[in-house]
Amino acid sequence: MAKKWIKRPKSKSTDKDPASALTPWEAYQQQQKTQADSTTRPEPTIEHKLPRLKELRRKHLVRRLTFLLSILVIILIIAGYFMSPLSKVGLLSVTSDQQSPLSEQTVIDASGIKTSDSVVGILLKQRTITKKMTTSEPKIKSATLAVQNFRDVKLKIKTYKTVGLLVRGTRYYPILENGVIAKDSTAQPTSNHSVYSHFKSGAKLQQMIKQARKLPSTVRNGISEIQFTPTKLNPERVHLYMNDGNQVYATISTFAKKMQYYPNIAKEMQKKGTVNLEVGAYSYPF
Repeated sequence: MAKKWIKRPKSKSTDKDPASALTPWEAYQQQQKTQADSTTRPEPTIEHKLPRLKELRRKHLVRRLTFLLSILVIILIIAGYFMSPLSKVGLLSVTSDQQSPLSEQTVIDASGIKTSDSVVGILLKQRTITKKMTTSEPKIKSATLAVQNFRDVKLKIKTYKTVGLLVRGTRYYPILENGVIAKDSTAQPTSNHSVYSHFKSGAKLQQMIKQARKLPSTVRNGISEIQFTPTKLNPERVHLYMNDGNQVYATISTFAKKMQYYPNIAKEMQKKGTVNLEVGAYSYPF
């Protein structure tokens, strides 16, 4: 009887599976070791999950303390400054763009600034101070204020020019170029400006000042006195006394237009006399 050989199927290659190369005992031991490692590994805590938490908290606290200390130091410095003499005005000085008719003390008094005042306070009230100066002293046209060397205050002013002197009683008051009558007065004229007398109406005086300012300086400087002498026929008549000895009658509203011809008329006069510019232009000797 013939034997039949049964062909067993070849087992699959285990080269790709390292575990298949172990014996059953070695595979069992490896499995037990893996289970033991998994059971003994500790659970991670919050500090292990966030290792920088304490460091971040510390940095945040340091920043807050630094900020608070900086504010405290600044407050102490500011308080110390205001308590020290460095915060007070040290030196007050006055300058002008031209020869000022005002004394330095008059300008300082007009500003109201004192050496006991705070420099910071003066800077904060700068506009108020300069406005006060032009209001309290009519001769001041404009004023500026500056602080130098941290403590020194410098006042710079521009003043109105004096164009004449107004006689009131026995006192002479300066007439400024803007038509304002200054408050300070003298018993005698202290300049070569024309003297305005007998002017009671402010409007007529202002009109006369404007007319006189239109004249050339050579003609204007030759007028010694201007008297307001109205009549029924001419309520704007003025009587002028000239430095050359002549006298002039004119009308306020046409004063500048006609008075510019005075030098030519005076040259033709043989003797000192009167020039009438009210109606036309003619002259006659005294």
